Amino acid sequence: MNVVIRKLNGLWHLIVGSCQIRTPFLETQDRQLVVQYARRAYPGARIFERD
Repeated sequence: MNVVIRKLNGLWHLIVGSCQIRTPFLETQDRQLVVQYARRAYPGARIFERD
């Protein structure tokens, strides 16, 4: 499974397949928080980061 982390409309989003999931993190917050969140939500997934 691939998970893409992306900034969109002032928030971080996770894109999993064709689904876009809004996270509770603002884009001004550290990217590492979002990566940890994605790893907990989708264990074993490959995480890709886009700006």
